[in-house]
This record gives sequence, structure tokens and C-alpha cells, in this order.
Amino acid sequence: MRSAAARKKSALAVTATALLAIAAPLLTSTGASAASVSTWDKVAQCEASGNWSINTGNGYYGGLQISMSTWRAFGGTQYASRPDQATKQQQILTGEKILAGQGQGAWPSCGPAAGLGADHANPYPTAPSYPDPASLPAGTLVKSPNGAAVKVMISGAGIPVAASDVTPDHYDLSKIVLVDNAAFNGLPSSPPAGTVVHDQAGGANRYVIIDGAALSISAADWTADGYNVRPDMGVPTAWLASATQRTVTTGRVVMDQSGTDPARYVMLNGAAVHISASEWSANGYDSRSLMGVPGDWLHATAAKQVANGTIVKEVSGADPTVYVMAGGVAVPLTYADFTGLGYDKRPLEGAPGEWLKSAAAKAAPADGTMLLSPEGNTVWQVTAGKKRAMTEAEFGPGKYSFNDVVSVPTAFTAKLPTVV
Repeated sequence: MRSAAARKKSALAVTATALLAIAAPLLTSTGASAASVSTWDKVAQCEASGNWSINTGNGYYGGLQISMSTWRAFGGTQYASRPDQATKQQQILTGEKILAGQGQGAWPSCGPAAGLGADHANPYPTAPSYPDPASLPAGTLVKSPNGAAVKVMISGAGIPVAASDVTPDHYDLSKIVLVDNAAFNGLPSSPPAGTVVHDQAGGANRYVIIDGAALSISAADWTADGYNVRPDMGVPTAWLASATQRTVTTGRVVMDQSGTDPARYVMLNGAAVHISASEWSANGYDSRSLMGVPGDWLHATAAKQVANGTIVKEVSGADPTVYVMAGGVAVPLTYADFTGLGYDKRPLEGAPGEWLKSAAAKAAPADGTMLLSPEGNTVWQVTAGKKRAMTEAEFGPGKYSFNDVVSVPTAFTAKLPTVV
């Protein structure tokens, strides 16, 4: 802390500088007289033992031991009545003005000891102003100043650009625009539903984005479904390859984009399941968002089986039975089966009742379906409505996978005749 004699010696200089500060705005801090926060911390440690709220009654206040006359003269009262009542940052900002007007001599001992006159860093530099990435044109490459990842802006989304995309997709990395780190990380990773895209590297294939999945648009659907009048966006090759493997979210209600097929479907683990007219309103499907999808894609997806191992029950709740899907068949489960086979750990999906009854009525799973019952270790493969025992040699790399085997109740496998 400054001695009483040192403070008295500089009193006239402080008063004269105070008058000058009132008369002219030239005393705001400049790069030539600024100092880093760490240096100001050293001054405060010397002056006030690092206590930024100290008030000992000696006429000097706060971490920098500023007198009331100096505090008022250099605009400190815009922050607080006294220095010790202001925040550390506010005291430093006022100290910057004092430093600009008087130099480090305003703190005769502690200023030079802390190297106040030699440190020209801005203690609180203004954060750079970055553009809103959502306002940038489609195709703009963006990155955060804090990382190496690059994204390309497509309809307000930031699509990741892989290193392997740069050359074939003709991305010019010299034109990257820096955006705020939080804004960069907060960008949606997929364009909005309904966006038409193609591989930035080229090719005739076109896709429409639904729930982050890229659905193929056939040549027949391109014009018939009206996709030809939408903006056609080029997207990174690697991202598109991944998006074509994704499935539309389970529970999403879809229809033929052209409207020529009036049927409605609900997505269930990669398959489009038909919703009957009687269930459309009764089961609340009419209150869900209805999304148009390419007709050819829809018809192909409606022909698919719901993924093996999917756990379903009637969406209305009228039938409390829980089923596991196995080769297109809805296999009923008792509560003991549900818990004993570990299906209580999987999501339980609601399905249209009429579709579910039809799936439960099927005689046998599709050919190739692999089944396992809890009474033994034999894996059975369905062939023409019958079952055959598989050998251990049939499983392994490049062969069948145990991950594709569906566990079903013993009663279900027992009713299938064995291949002789």
C-alpha cells in the first residue's frame, strides 16, 4: 500500500489531473497505457493485499486504493459511490483512466513494482464481432475460432465437412467465415424437413431430407411430386452417404407427396405401417405432423418388415398385449416373456391396431429369420414356414451374426414344424 507521505506528495498532481479529466475525454485508456488484469492484480496485492473491497478508513478505497476525489474525477461514480463498492473490473477500468492520465506514478511504489508502466495489454479487450451463421448464404463454409471443424451452411443448418469432402466437393477453405463458438456448436446438423439435396461432388441422384434422413427421389417422383420446383442444395458427400442410411423417426406420419395415394402411414423402425381410416382419428394420428415423402420411396418402405426385435403394442391401448416382431410376425409375449427375455429394457412402440392384428395372424416368419427360445441354446432358422437347427459354424465374421437372432417364447418355435 502507498505510504501517507507518498499520497500527500501526489495530491496536487491528482487534483490537477482530475480537472483535466473533467475538461477533456482524452483520458480514456489507450493501448499505450493499458495493463493486463494480472498486472492490476499485482498492484492490488501490493496496495491492499489483494482485497478489492477494502475500506480501512484511511481515505483510500478498494484494491487500487483510490481516493474519492480521484474516483469522481475519472468517472468511477458511474459504477459505484466509492471504489470499494465497485467490482474488480470496474475498479480496473477506472484505474486504466488514471494510468492514462498520471502514469504508473499514481501508485508511486506499487505501480513500478508491478511493472504497470511496461505492460500495455488491454485488460478487457472487446470480443470480436462475428456474423450470425444463419444469415449467411447457402454454401458458406464456417468454423469456430476455437476449433478445426468446418461446416457448410445449408438452409440454416451447419452440415459437417469431412476432410475427404474438400477436394471432390470443391470446397475452398480459403473462404471460411469465422462465427461465434456457441453459435457454431448450436447449429442444426441437418437441413429442415423437405429440403432437396444432392451430392456436392456431382451425380444425378436427388434426395429429400426428412428427420435427418435422406430419402431417394425417383425420376418419376421428381416432377410428379413437385420436387423439381424446390431449391436443390449440394451437401457434403460423407454426410449424404450417412444420411441415406438413416431412418425416418418412429412415430412420424407420412403420405405420398403427390397425393395420388390417399393412404396414410406411420413410421415404425424403418418400415411404413398403414393406418386404417377408422384409426386415423380414433388413435390420434390426425393430430400429428403429416409429412409428404416420395411416392416410390414410400411404397418400397411400406413393403418392408418392421425391424426384428421391435417391441410393439396397440397404440389405442385397447389390447394390452405386448408383441415382439420376428420376420414380419408380431409374436405375443406374456409378462414373464417380456421381462425374462429382456424386452422390458427396449422402447415400447405404439402401432395401428388393424396392422398389428394382421401381423399377429401370420403363420410363420419370413424365410431366413433366426429364432432362439429360452428352453435351449439352439438357434432356429425359418425356411418355407419350417425351422431348421443352425450350427455354430454358421456364425462369425462374414457369416450370420448372433445380433440378428430374435428371442421368442418357446411356444412360438414349438408350433413351427422342424425340417426333416
